Amino acid sequence: MKFVVTGSAGHVSRPLSEQLLREGHDVTVIGRSPKNLEGLIGLGAKSAIGDMQDVPFLTRTFKDADGVYLMLPPMWDSADQKAQSIAIAEGFSEAIGSTGVKHAVFLSSYGAHRLDDAGPISGMGLAELVLNKLDGVNILHLRAGYFYSNLLLSIDLIKKSGHMGNMFEIPAGTFTVVDPDDIARKAADALTSRRFNGHSFEYVVSDLTGTDEIARLIGAEIGVPDLQWIKVPSEEFRQVLLGYGFAEGAANDYVEMFETLDTGLLFEDIERSKPKIEGLGTEAFAKKFAAAYRR
Repeated sequence: MKFVVTGSAGHVSRPLSEQLLREGHDVTVIGRSPKNLEGLIGLGAKSAIGDMQDVPFLTRTFKDADGVYLMLPPMWDSADQKAQSIAIAEGFSEAIGSTGVKHAVFLSSYGAHRLDDAGPISGMGLAELVLNKLDGVNILHLRAGYFYSNLLLSIDLIKKSGHMGNMFEIPAGTFTVVDPDDIARKAADALTSRRFNGHSFEYVVSDLTGTDEIARLIGAEIGVPDLQWIKVPSEEFRQVLLGYGFAEGAANDYVEMFETLDTGLLFEDIERSKPKIEGLGTEAFAKKFAAAYRR
């Protein structure tokens, strides 16, 4: 089967492409930089170098595909991530509609039901709505939990300040976290089995945890038994993002997302749906974190 994977060699796109290649499929990976795709090309993938907002490019690349994996690119330079998410989804829709692709898997997020107050996550929910306007196309939205890989950004903070944290604190047993490899396996199964019909979504959650538990487990693995999770004030966090080169609009969107995350509202639909929890547990991730910490 022939598949197109957007997202270059990202946290999900790379293991997804690797799995599809191992299974013997024809895989084209989309990226802006040939260098980022070298590893996948070495495994047998074809490359398509271009911009995901270039609809003619997408149309050429999607042609004759049995399925496509869609994701929104990072938008750190965006003035309005919700509006840009809609625009990118409209481009995906136009390309899919022009080429007759019948199956698409879109990487969405927990909290995507919140369309107004969750920054980039709201953008994913709005993108879902755009894609759902396609007639005759089967679309599965994978609403993934909070990526474990995001926690690796705390390594420097731990080494410099002796604690980890972010703009939020989440009670034990309510924080939906996910390993990108678990998302990749789910996406690969969906694309190859094509068991999804119409427009639907599915949560992908590896574990339910809390921010204090995350700090405790990681602290035990790295030899800092009293490691604490510290909630960072929103304005301080905004300034950190701006210092990293985020556009003001993007920084504001991320602050909005984390403010809503801190309220617990992003988990309300998951609590109603009670999805299956499976994959890499938080204890196992803590060991992977420790390995990265020591490098």
